[in-house]
Formats: sequence, structure tokens, C-alpha cells
Amino acid sequence: MNNTWGDMAQYDPVTWHWVIAVYLFMAGLSAGSLLIGIGLRWFNQEQTQVESNILKAAAIIGPVAISLGLACLVFDLTKPFHFWLILINYNFQSVMAIGVLALLAYSPLAFAYAILVLRDDLPKWGLGFLVPIAKLLMPFRKLIEVLLFVLAIGVGAYTGFLISAMNAYPMLNTAVLPALFLVSGLSAGAAANAVLALVMFKTDSHDKTLAKMHGLELPVMAIEIMFLFMLFCALYFKGGAAAAALASLTSGVWASVFWIGVVGIGFGVPLLFMLLPAATRHTKGAMIMVACASLTGVLALRHFIVYAGQSYLN
Repeated sequence: MNNTWGDMAQYDPVTWHWVIAVYLFMAGLSAGSLLIGIGLRWFNQEQTQVESNILKAAAIIGPVAISLGLACLVFDLTKPFHFWLILINYNFQSVMAIGVLALLAYSPLAFAYAILVLRDDLPKWGLGFLVPIAKLLMPFRKLIEVLLFVLAIGVGAYTGFLISAMNAYPMLNTAVLPALFLVSGLSAGAAANAVLALVMFKTDSHDKTLAKMHGLELPVMAIEIMFLFMLFCALYFKGGAAAAALASLTSGVWASVFWIGVVGIGFGVPLLFMLLPAATRHTKGAMIMVACASLTGVLALRHFIVYAGQSYLN
């Protein structure tokens, strides 16, 4: 290498790394989990005092996942201990500023909703002191649910808007990403809800609410595949640097991540299990395996979009 020109590493186009990919995954997981949990509660018209295990799982995953995601985001900052400056300085023409506002409203509501839904379990976890707060929140449950549902849609889509604002990268600068990230977040949320409900709350694998959520798997996957197809078609027909970015599907490590992680594990494993006899695919072990495959696929998709997307410049 000629030192006159320096090391090529300084021209590395990748500025967002795995920490951001994990943040995008966690934010989508949190939003998707709560959207699925609250949506099923409304669909089932559950008015009883006993919360479903799926909703309990969503109530845990929602705030925990968004907290871990925000921790990743702060950790990735150049000056992580100055993150509070983002909270007091807003540019409403910035996607990030709008996202921060949504997260500021979403995060405490997610914790409040968790306290409300898990009120009967709190004492056995040594958190009985939170029960009075849950009782105070009960009259506002419907309002909290509606606000949280709307904000969850915003948070799920915001992760896509955030990176689609990067104009220099043709794969990222596309209107399809917010919809793709929202739908893949639903896929991850349903999978995580299933795992937690089966493992932590000992839900029967033939539970009606679990079966309804399991029934969403194929439609959500079909929509996710459709949005991926739209993304690649948009790149192809745009031509130039955008079409050149399609090389990420055929060469390099990120092509392997896409075909093995996203397609093979994320889509292939769930589809293969659907071909098995009902008695086999409805066992607890099979459902957990399918859910873990879906989570792996969504995490691989986030990494593929973040890394492959930054590898091709306009």
C-alpha cells in the first residue's frame, strides 16, 4: 500500500455497526411484541381480570427490549454520557428528533402497562410494592393501551425511517424500509411472545390465544417477503448505483447472512415445520424452535440491511 494515499480502512463506508443493528432489532421486537399482545387482547375482547400469558409475555418484552435497545444506542454515541443533550435539543426536521420524542413517550408507557398487566404476579417476584401503582393505573387502562398501540406502530416504523434518511446509500434510502421493519418487528414480537409464554408462564401449546398468534405467522411472513421483493425491485429498476447494490445478494459475507440467516433460517425453518403433522408442529419444543428461527431471521435481516446497505454508495 502506498503510504502517500494512506490506508484504505479510512475510506470504510460503514459508519453504523452491529450495535445499531441490535438497537434496530430490539426496538422492532419491543414494538412488535406489544402490538401483537394488545391486538390479540382487543380481538379476543378479553374483559376478564385474568390476563392472557401472551399479553403477560408482551408486557415484559416491550419495556425490557426497548431499554436494552436504547442502552445500545447510547453506548454507540461518541460521547455516551452526553446523551441527555438529545432530550433537550430538538430539530423537528430531523427523523431522529421525532423518534426520540416517540421513544420518550413510549418507554414509560410500556413500563406502566407492564405493571398494570403483571399486577397479580408482582408479589411473587418481590415487587409487591408496585401493586398500588397498578391499581391507580387500572381506570386508565384503555387510554394507556390505545396510546401505547399507536406509539408502538410509530417506534416500529421509525427504525426504518431512521436509516432510510441516509441519502448516500441507495439500499437504505428507500420508502420500503419503514414498512419492512414494522412487519419484521411483528414477526419477532410474535416469536418472542411465544417463547416467553411457553417457557416462563408454562402456557399449554394448544392454548387458544397462542394458536391465534401462531396463525399470524404465515401472513406476516408473506408480507415480509413481499416487502423484501419490493425493496430489491426498486433497486433494480432505479439503476446505476442502486442496481449495483444488488451485488450484496450474490457476493460477500452479507450475501451468506441473507440467504442462510434471513431466507434459510428465518423463512425456511418455519415453512418446513408447517409441512409437519399437526401433532408434531404443535408441541412445545417445535413451537420454541420455530420462534427462535424467526428471531434469528429478523436479527440477520437487521444486520444485512445495516451492513450491506452501507457497503454501496451513490
